[in-house]
Amino acid sequence: MFAITSPESAGVRSEGILRFFDDMEEKRLHMHAVMILRHGRVIAEASYAPWSKDKLHMLFSLSKSFTSTAVGFAVQDGLLRVSDRLVDFFPEYLPAEPCENMRKMTIKHMLTMNTGHGEEPMRMGDCWEKTFLRTYVEFEPGTHFLYNTFATYMLAAVVQKVTGKKLLAYLREKLMDPLGMSEDIWFQESPTGVATGGYGLNVRIEDIAKLGQFYLQRGKWEGKQLLDEKWIADASTPWSDNRGHGGEDSDWGSGYGYQFWMCRPEHVFRGDGAFGQYCVVMPDQDMVIAITSGIGDMGAVLDSIWKNILPCVEDAPLPAADDELARRLTCMKTKANWEETGEEKVCDPVPEESWLGTYCIEPEQFDADTLTLEEDCVKLIRGDRTETYPLCRDEWIYTDDGETAVRAAKTEEGLLLHLCYVTTPFESVMKLTFTAHGIEIEGRRNVGFGDGHFRVIGYRKA
Repeated sequence: MFAITSPESAGVRSEGILRFFDDMEEKRLHMHAVMILRHGRVIAEASYAPWSKDKLHMLFSLSKSFTSTAVGFAVQDGLLRVSDRLVDFFPEYLPAEPCENMRKMTIKHMLTMNTGHGEEPMRMGDCWEKTFLRTYVEFEPGTHFLYNTFATYMLAAVVQKVTGKKLLAYLREKLMDPLGMSEDIWFQESPTGVATGGYGLNVRIEDIAKLGQFYLQRGKWEGKQLLDEKWIADASTPWSDNRGHGGEDSDWGSGYGYQFWMCRPEHVFRGDGAFGQYCVVMPDQDMVIAITSGIGDMGAVLDSIWKNILPCVEDAPLPAADDELARRLTCMKTKANWEETGEEKVCDPVPEESWLGTYCIEPEQFDADTLTLEEDCVKLIRGDRTETYPLCRDEWIYTDDGETAVRAAKTEEGLLLHLCYVTTPFESVMKLTFTAHGIEIEGRRNVGFGDGHFRVIGYRKA
């Protein structure tokens, strides 16, 4: 656990943090948890109900920064070098005549997203290692930046090969246990039992903050140098010119290190993941900002940090401010869709008697084959699994498994359901319209790979 102090006592004006939170709400960017550290102490921490800092949260590409840290420990342990060629670790998976550029690819090329691929290969088949090693590499490794999640997977596979341990077990020994990270962290795995590496790690907000503080302290923790300071320096060095990826004035075009992005403010670097997980490290300010969220505009969050928080950092403690920030931090809550948009006139979700019953839905169109509406809940049935969503307008109610929270409201045509999948970045809003013959379900997801909209029709079961 980190010690806690006020922003002003750490030399940060609360007004900047308040403006950041205001900006996120005005732009409808849904924060899940935020932890801001200065001088190794927490100066602001918030969870937005129904998300909680006590729950694990799925990471996408922020997982990469943990994976590269494992590579750093393996290098320190003398098990590999960044100059080692990938093909030398997996001769059993090579084709008879490997691609010449594949032969040249090194650990450093994968760390810096300079493998030489023109397009990222697809992760497919029973053995992803074999799939990767048989791909065509168009460019000379080291000459062409391409964001490549498959390459991060191969780093995880290399770590498992040279340590004889799964990536998570190795990280647990070298990083997570020494830093006191959560005991139940888990990593998604490939068909061959290798951590997915570039995505699929599940941690808590404090675990993200600890990774950032570890890098801020240049590999040192509680007075002990756990990871070579040179590795930390190399990881935060802009080895790759990625201006073609994001543009010169973008936080995705300011350089790339060892699975860390460089940022526009000088010396700032970060790990981040799709739909809004961040580990922002600010060495000059001695600060770390950790965030989980569910958003589509990741740049807007960074812009707000640079605009609102960064200018409020001073060199010395400041006079105490009023407790407005403290009040805000204790009552953060995700608004239901109808509260946020103001587009619906709603009332308590008490179904009309004529709506009650069971409806059959084509499972190809929707992630359920049956919907049952009862007086106090909606049940979605998927094969032999039933999910029950209570009907409550004014507060978030968790489902029995604790992984989904729901609020509901009634309109003239039917019901609105707002679902938050609280171990992920994802939310769904569904409008259930009841007709004489059945039900129409329209909805959208907050973020995802695709437009996120869906519409299905169900028929009343006789």
